[in-house]
Amino acid sequence: MGELIFCSFRRAARPYYLESAKQNIYSIEELCYFLQDNIYLLDENIMNPGFCDWLKRELGAEELAQKLREIIEGNKGFREFCMQIITDSNYFSRNELQFLGMKLQKMDHQSNYENRKIKADLLMEKKKYLAAVNEYRNLLQHATDSPSDIRVSGDIWHNMGTAYAKMFCFERAVSCYEKAYELSHRTDSIKAAMQAACFLDDPDYIQDFIERCHIRPELFASTQKNISELEQMTEVSAEYEKIAGLERLSHLSQIQAKSEASRQVEQWKEEYIGFR
Repeated sequence: MGELIFCSFRRAARPYYLESAKQNIYSIEELCYFLQDNIYLLDENIMNPGFCDWLKRELGAEELAQKLREIIEGNKGFREFCMQIITDSNYFSRNELQFLGMKLQKMDHQSNYENRKIKADLLMEKKKYLAAVNEYRNLLQHATDSPSDIRVSGDIWHNMGTAYAKMFCFERAVSCYEKAYELSHRTDSIKAAMQAACFLDDPDYIQDFIERCHIRPELFASTQKNISELEQMTEVSAEYEKIAGLERLSHLSQIQAKSEASRQVEQWKEEYIGFR
């Protein structure tokens, strides 16, 4: 049986939207649960009177709201703001409090650039690809010409290419991977660029890409063959058949399609519940 957490404050009727994390929260406990593994996704934007008003109005946390207002007015910093929430929530054990305090201290000693890079990588991990791309682009605007920044910029371009590929924006993915290879000369970047290019239905673009990156035609053909074999394996899978079944609904009347889609969704729900 899982552990139960007693809530110190009531649950909000209206959530607070964490802009930096792209997520709604409904309680202090939910915020603490989020902070435990995602503290880098928060930033100073949470330090505003609107958040304090929400705590008081929605959660009845008047005392905490007042403490946070005083921290904001006294310009005491992001770490103290977060620690006040963490300690007043009664959510964490002593060891967890100490660990989070050390994390916040580490963030204090890292540059804003380093913290934002970690945040962007976390957004990727959470599959918030568009938010990650925006964060990566902001980082690239502040990169310098130092060797360390050039290496990090190469990693950023590679990760941004992966984000675009996950969103099926393959031409943008190819461009990002190319830039990554140009900066850091990582073999996996040019391999990823070839894989993304295989999904483009544009022979002229592909030919230009091969020539531009000095890729041997037989190497690209081998990559295409590998991608094709993976696609064939996917097409015989049960999951692909489910998706193909939905595509076939477009050939039915609107009433038939709606009825069949509802039936299919209910079937998936039953399968999911049974799997759990």
